[in-house]
Amino acid sequence: MSWLAELRTSALLGTGRHAPPSPPEELGFLPPDGLSREESLLDQAALADVVTRAVRRPGSIDAADRHNEAAPPDDAPEVSGDAARLLELLLNQPPVGLELRAQLVADWLQLAKEVRRRVPHRLLPALLTLADTKPGVAEHLQPAIGTRGRWLQDVTRAKDCVPSSANSPGSRTDWAELGTAAAAVELERLRRTEPGAVRDLLGTQWDTLGARERAAHLGTFATTIQPEDEDLLEMALDDKAKSVREVAATLLDRLPGSARASRMAARLRPLLRVKGLLRKQFEIDLPPDPDAAALRDGVAPDPRTGEPDRLGRLDTIIRGAPLDVWTTVAGRSPAATLALLEGETRVVNAILDTAVLRADLDWVRALFSVRKDVRLLNCLPDRERELSLVRYIRHGGTNPTALVPLLRDVPRPWPRPLADEVLKLVTAKNGGQLAGMLAGFLPVAVPLDLADQCRGLLERSDEDAARRRVLRDVIQYQSFRQSLTEAFR
Repeated sequence: MSWLAELRTSALLGTGRHAPPSPPEELGFLPPDGLSREESLLDQAALADVVTRAVRRPGSIDAADRHNEAAPPDDAPEVSGDAARLLELLLNQPPVGLELRAQLVADWLQLAKEVRRRVPHRLLPALLTLADTKPGVAEHLQPAIGTRGRWLQDVTRAKDCVPSSANSPGSRTDWAELGTAAAAVELERLRRTEPGAVRDLLGTQWDTLGARERAAHLGTFATTIQPEDEDLLEMALDDKAKSVREVAATLLDRLPGSARASRMAARLRPLLRVKGLLRKQFEIDLPPDPDAAALRDGVAPDPRTGEPDRLGRLDTIIRGAPLDVWTTVAGRSPAATLALLEGETRVVNAILDTAVLRADLDWVRALFSVRKDVRLLNCLPDRERELSLVRYIRHGGTNPTALVPLLRDVPRPWPRPLADEVLKLVTAKNGGQLAGMLAGFLPVAVPLDLADQCRGLLERSDEDAARRRVLRDVIQYQSFRQSLTEAFR
């Protein structure tokens, strides 16, 4: 265990249970004689603060040092005159609103990438300034800003924004020395690319971490939960800290093939019966008082005062058990099983939460037919999501404003059938409110081949200010986007 880890353990457990370590010889620090354990801990904590603040990691380069380096030449050719003039217009005298400007600049950068051209050097400062406040622009800077654009980024970027290198604070070798929040961020980043390495890393450090750190770091597994995580999560179910146990149980809810899921299935199955001759329905019992095994799996104990929350216990069991328990007991498909749960709103809500967590498409499709929940829609593949929305709009029977959260995350531009249906709603008699709610993304969502249709809708539109403003934004965006397309041909 490293000196800093030993020091942290002593601080967490107390000097009576874990004596402070001796400072490493290479630091050349000799503590005064006669210090008590407590004084030694405080003395070394001050030393650790100085050391960690003063160290300069080998892989980092101060922005100030870059000022002395010449900018390397660009090997990519500059864009044509028309394309350059359009970018300059967007950066300095935009003919559209600020949000549309950011989207059009991002479009410009993507078109430049496609033809392997770069931003003119004179426009780089203004472009990088805009990117500092518009993440949608920043994510498309590469490779259109070229070699000199990247050099300028390094020169102007604040020191704490320089991406971490192999020897930076986020590396595996010194991960344990980071604070809780920074370490969790680093683990989440690594989890996306090396989930097994993160699992091994956390497992080796588990006994040296505090409860808050164990809970926070275990929570990063939600990024890419895997069956291979089960052993560590099972171990966490026995943790002394309630917060850690709760995180482990929540993560195991996502693994329907786990041992805990089998245990939950064994608890759920006896509670379910299908009754009725002419009209069959589920009859659902409430779970009994939890035994020690159920408590370990996250089923709530009896409260100190008042009645136990038996419905809450049922929710916990439903979320932990495989969804095929329901179809097996019913002997029906997910859609037909849901029909037997009519009136059981809380149970259906628990099933919905579980289907979303596991992205179980059979259940997601069945649930979306009875619940228009954005979480269900976002589980569907892109094309299927779009078709489901078109059918939903055409069937009507709902407040159009309920569509806004459903439409917000659909990939843009929308397919023409979906755009046609939304434009019909926007231009309907009471469509002004919906138009205002869609204003932030409708201009980008409407495909370019509907430009003439939008002009006609604007000409026929009434005096509803919100509707006219949104239609004007659609036309302005499409017109400028068409100019960009032509400039890059």
